[in-house]
Amino acid sequence: MTLARLIAASLLLVASSLPARAQEDYPFTGEWECDGAPFVFTATAYSIGDDTYDVQEVQEGSDGSYTLFLSDEVYIYLSAITADTLDFSSSESSHTLSCRRY
Repeated sequence: MTLARLIAASLLLVASSLPARAQEDYPFTGEWECDGAPFVFTATAYSIGDDTYDVQEVQEGSDGSYTLFLSDEVYIYLSAITADTLDFSSSESSHTLSCRRY
């Protein structure tokens, strides 16, 4: 294998192991008011009030929704996302909250 091919293969391997969109903003990124409570979403964390949770994985649905996995068993689901609104639901609750961007 030539040196150029070895370098190209190495770069491809490194790029494929990086988390998708790790450094990009998602449409849900930012500060939101959800039924009166302050929520903040980033690609790596979710917070409500003073409580912050690490986001382990982000999956985009075919309908433009996003699932943020906080652990193997706990996730939040963000749907109907526009520039100013989104719907929030959680695996921990059967409630859906309507959110507006600050």
